Formats: sequence, structure tokens, C-alpha cells
Amino acid sequence: MRAIMQGQGRISRREVLSDSGPGIVLPPDLLQPFLLRFRREDMHIMAFFSGHPDYEAVEAMISYRGDGTPSIRAILTRHDQSQIDHVNDAGLSAEGHGVVRETCRRDIALAVEALPGRRHARLQFDSHAGEPVVLDITTVGEPDPKRGGISDPGSHSPSTSLPLMRRRASALAGPQTEVFVGGKRFEVPVKISSGPFIAHEGYFTEGHIFGAIRAGTISYRLKTRPARMAVGEEWIFEGDGRVMIYRIENSSSDGKLRIAGKDAPGESIEAFAVGEGLRITRISCLADGRPQGGLDLAFDEAGRFSLAMDGETIVSGSAESKQQAGTAVITLSPTQPDWAVARQVRVTCSRDGDLLTAVTTIGRSPPAQP
Repeated sequence: MRAIMQGQGRISRREVLSDSGPGIVLPPDLLQPFLLRFRREDMHIMAFFSGHPDYEAVEAMISYRGDGTPSIRAILTRHDQSQIDHVNDAGLSAEGHGVVRETCRRDIALAVEALPGRRHARLQFDSHAGEPVVLDITTVGEPDPKRGGISDPGSHSPSTSLPLMRRRASALAGPQTEVFVGGKRFEVPVKISSGPFIAHEGYFTEGHIFGAIRAGTISYRLKTRPARMAVGEEWIFEGDGRVMIYRIENSSSDGKLRIAGKDAPGESIEAFAVGEGLRITRISCLADGRPQGGLDLAFDEAGRFSLAMDGETIVSGSAESKQQAGTAVITLSPTQPDWAVARQVRVTCSRDGDLLTAVTTIGRSPPAQP
């Protein structure tokens, strides 16, 4: 949750938010307004099912902690494409704060085994409504890198997330795969039927990385801002029951600043000081203590942005920053790939004294009626 601003006073009408060079120029007092998420997972399992009055899919993103226990985000998808997260981890619960996405804490049971030439996993949890949910998936083969690649999220959560997902190796679900909700069994439809080969609409992935910009609202209070843009200077904010510190760690010969979040190891910002504001060129989120890779939101060309994971650009498009009715409005409009085009990101930043607020919405507005 990174809606962070600096300084005092409202945005005035004489401030110019120019995007004439690489990077995106932020108004005075704005540091990092994007709700970025990044996570590496050891496994992703999923199945679509038919016949339930409310739900059409269940999935889980799973990573193993140092003690060998799983950290799990289990997701139910409704017919209206909205999703509900069920998490068994305090860190995952914290990621739900402030976002426009249902999240609840649950105990989640998981059993995984490698069978000869295939995989099996059984996931069990109680839904947000108290319904017992079981996903029991057996694959038709071993996970294959040829079935890896970028995942298309389809129309899932179109107004709450701009997601990026990459599979290392995947396998399709076999006929033994089952889904139960509330004690009732629901069919997993056939996806491929060719002679003796039958695969169902389910997936088992080994090696999965996930990144996203989330929709949501966050407010913080500014306590300290840098006296000057120099190494060692800090921004200090209070909000959401915690103190957040951002420190200038490096200033290169060309004036580029590297700003790192002390409360969020792995998050960093690259920017140039421009007047009273910053020209942001890159925001990075790492995971698991790795020194490189991760999620990068970059503004390497004037009026353009890109989102990359582990150095692979997945989403790109136009970027714009402008003043509107006393607020700063940042708009990221994806143009590639096709599935991302409808998920425009709009961040509206405002302040009331030392209270600083950023509201992120996702999705394009319908065209005006004549």
C-alpha cells in the first residue's frame, strides 16, 4: 500500500505536470501513488466448474515458507467475475488492506503429491460465507514448460486489478479432478477430448510469479519531508497503524535519486528532482530477498509506461499526469496485450492539510451517451 506524498499545501493551478521527457512528472508532494503487489509462488492450482448458482472457478496461489508450511491465497470467482480472496497468512492479509477486493482470513488445508507421470493436490477451506470448499486436482501429465508462459486473466476482476501472471511449467487437469462446495460435487468441464486423451478445465502449475496494480483507497499523514534532495534524507508517514520511512539511498552523477522503503524491503523508486516534485522513471518491487528481478513499473519513454516481471515486459501503454479540480490525476492506459486494454489505471491524489490520499480505480469508463 504505497500512496505516499510529501510537503505542505494544496496543488495550485499554476503547477504544470509536463511529460515532455522520459519518466512521469508528479506534482509537488507526491512520491509513490501506485498500489503495487508482487509475489513468487511455488505452485498455482485452478479448476473451472459448472452448476453452482454463485461461483464458476476456484484456484490457489501457494508459496512455501522457510519452515515448509504453505502460505496460500485461495480465490473463488463468481459468475459476475468478481473474486474473493481467502488467505492463511498475516502478510497476505495485510496486502488486502485498502484495496477494492474482498479478503478474509481462513485456515486452509493442502496436500500435494507427485504421482508417476502426474501431480495431485487437494485444497480445503471454508468460504467467506462458511461453505466448505474442496479442490481435488489430478493432472493428465507432468507440468511441462511448453504449457508455461503469460496467463490471460480473461474478465476476472476487471475493475479491481491489472494482474500479471507467468507460469513456468503447467499441466491440464485429468478426469479424476473434482470440486465440492457446501458438500455438493460440481462438474469440471472437459477441455480436450481426443481419443483416449481427456483433459478438463483445470491447471496445475509449478513455478508461478504474480504482479498487479490494485484498485483501492489509502490515506497517510505526512510527518517529515526531506530538507533537500540528498542522500540520507527521509520522508516519514503514519497510517494504517504503522510508521513508514522512505530514504534517499543514492544520487548518481546525472542526478538520478534512488529512494528505498525501509518498511517495505525490496521496494525502490528511481527519480529525478524537478522543481518541487519528482520525475519518476522506475518503481521496483522485489520478493524473497532476491537482489534483482521482481516487478518493475517503468516510464522509460515520454508519455509511455511498461510493467515487467523478472525483466520481461508484459503490459505497456500510454501514461499521463495532469491537474484536475485541485487534484493530481495519473492515468495509465494499456495498449498491449489485448486483454489489458480494458484495465485502465487511474490514480487520483489529493490532500487535506497533512492528510494525503490516493484513490486508484481500474477499468475504462463507458462512452458517453449521445
